[in-house]
Order: sequence, then structure tokens, then C-alpha cells
Amino acid sequence: MSSEERAMEEFIGITGIAKSVAEQYLSRNDYDVELAVNDYYNVEHVEPGSGPNPNLTGNKPATPKPSGPVFKSFSDLQHSNDNGPDDDNDNDDDMNFFTGGQKSGLAVEDPNKKKSGNGRKLVDDLLEKAEKEAGEPDWRDNDNTDEEKDVKKMKTFKGTGHSLGSIENAVDSRTILGENSSRGGSRPEKVTRIITFWKEGFSIDDGELYKYDDPKNQEYLKQLNMGRAPLSLLNVQMFQDVDVSVVKKLEESYHDHQKAKPRVYGFEGEGQRLGSPIPGEPTTVDEALEKYGVNADPAESVEAAEEPEVAKEAEAEGDTSIQIRLATGERLVRKFNSTEKVETIYEYVASNGDSSRPWGLVTSFPTQPLDDKKGETIAGAGLKNAVIIQRWK
Repeated sequence: MSSEERAMEEFIGITGIAKSVAEQYLSRNDYDVELAVNDYYNVEHVEPGSGPNPNLTGNKPATPKPSGPVFKSFSDLQHSNDNGPDDDNDNDDDMNFFTGGQKSGLAVEDPNKKKSGNGRKLVDDLLEKAEKEAGEPDWRDNDNTDEEKDVKKMKTFKGTGHSLGSIENAVDSRTILGENSSRGGSRPEKVTRIITFWKEGFSIDDGELYKYDDPKNQEYLKQLNMGRAPLSLLNVQMFQDVDVSVVKKLEESYHDHQKAKPRVYGFEGEGQRLGSPIPGEPTTVDEALEKYGVNADPAESVEAAEEPEVAKEAEAEGDTSIQIRLATGERLVRKFNSTEKVETIYEYVASNGDSSRPWGLVTSFPTQPLDDKKGETIAGAGLKNAVIIQRWK
């Protein structure tokens, strides 16, 4: 057993609280049992001898004293609304002023008093409650460790049961839905939402702005003040736990913040084209355009693109037409007699192409070299109406 596990066991034996809550006290006190126990009883306002019996189950500690800038859940806000009129921190009563003489009087309303229906007043109330309820341990029933999850899976049945009937007693069989059947299976995972309050409204995470003067948005704020989570506003499902963090930026403008955010632009810069029409020989863009007859003028290029490409076709007679793609990118089409030798094609390419370096001819698909078929006829080599490609060696 590790030192942390021993500290956990000792702390739970003294306080009798749940393991998930005990872990929060120990973690923020570096697993010092004495400091964690003092922290626990200082928050709970009870003496060590009067704490809950560790042998009993179902006892929950009293509501801890609030401190800090954010709240953990909407249930904490709901508990804060249950405080009676004797709460020492209750300073929400309106201040009334009176003026007049002995026989007459006049009630004067405080000009600084905020109306209850004002969205800004709802925001102030929400921020005040969040500050009061922050820094508390999370009392919700959540599985913090894999061990607790495995135990819960072993003890909890999830599914549908069937009750068998009886012919003698005239009892029909019936189906019993499980506890989680109506909830659509397992409980959704806990999510986190950040509510930022700006000068003109509030936003959820990095979403759109909800203005304070909109009645629909004021209804959202009222629900938040009552400890309820609007499903559509927070984009959560029914029965889904949600942790809410509150960011106070009432002096800043939402629109100024959006303008200050860095904009994402497309790629701007220069590119390098890899390779060249002839391997091993670098070619600039201008040389390539000039070599292939492409005009650099965009207007002229569009006009040229509209005209269909016409291959150079030699004036010859024959019973088959063969298309030849030279290594330089030029395309030739010539008619041959199917009884001619394949060597005739080599002679034609040599007279019309670049013969400054060794080359060979191959078929397009499947790719097969033709160097060893020079003595065969075009028909015998299966080159009737074929496409032949010249390649550098």
C-alpha cells in the first residue's frame, strides 16, 4: 500500500466522508493527513469528535463555507438560493429613503437601485453567487477512479428484464424496463463550459454574443441564477453533468475582442516546382512555358485553352494510326501499315524527336519495352492503334 493510499484510509477513518471528497482535501494539502483534517473541520465548522459516524452510510456533510472566484455546478447555486432571511451575507434588500415634514411624507427611490428584470442585475447576482459558492469540494456522485467505475459496473444492472407468466395462475409475461432504459443507455460524460460576461452581453466558450436586453437571454440568466442548466444554451443533454466557469469582463467589449483575435489567412508566398520535363536538367518556369508554347499572358492563355489541342499528324497512308508521345512532351500521330516493322516507328521518332541522348519506346498500358520487338511487324507486336511513349534511358 502506498503512502497516498494509507493517508486516504486514515483520513476517511477520521472524517467518514466519501473517497472522492477525501481525495480533494488530501490533494490540496499534499496528502498531509493532519493538514487535510484541519482543513476539513475548518470548512465544515464542526469539532472532530462530533463528525459523522464512519460506520454509517448515507450521511453527507453540511454545506461548506464558500470562497473563491468560480462555482462548480448549478446545484451549488440552487443551494445558495435556499438560504433563509437570517443569512448574515444577505445584502440584497432594497434601501428606501423618505423625506417630508410632520404631517406629510414622500418616498424617494434610490436612483442607483437596479431593476430586478434588468439583464445586468441578473448578471451581478449570478457573479455574486458564483463567488460565494466557489472553491468547494465537488459533492456530485461521480466516478473519479477506475476502481470506483469497476465497482459500480459490478453492482449496477443496466438493461431490460422479463417476468415469466403462469398458465395456471393466468399471469401474462411482461417486460420490465431497466432504470437507465428510458435515458437512452449510459450517462453522458461530464463537460465543461465557460461563460464570459461582456459589457453588452455574454457568450458561451468562443460562441456568439447573447445580449442582456434580449428577453430570451434574460430568461437564460434567470435559469442560471436558479441553478438550472439551459440545455440549448450550454449544448448539453438531459442528465449530463456540466462544470461551468465564469469569466468576468464587464468592462470589455465582445466586438473589440473579436476584432483583436488573429485572423486565419490562406497560404501566401512562393512555391517551388519539383522535377523537370527532362530528368536531371533544371528548367525555369519561363523556359518551360516557352518550350511548350504556353503564353504567359492570362487573357491569351484562356483563348488558347478554349481551342482543342491538335496533335501533329504526319501525312502518310496506312491502315493503322499510332500516337507517339515524345520525351519532350510533344505528341505525334502517324499512320503506318500493319505489315511494317516496329523498327519503322523507331526511325520515325529518331527523325522527328530529340536524339541527343539514348532513348527507347514503351507501350502506355501495360508498360512494356519495344526494343526487343524491332524485328516484328506492327500487327504482330499488337501495336495497331496503340499509344507509344518515348523515354530517356
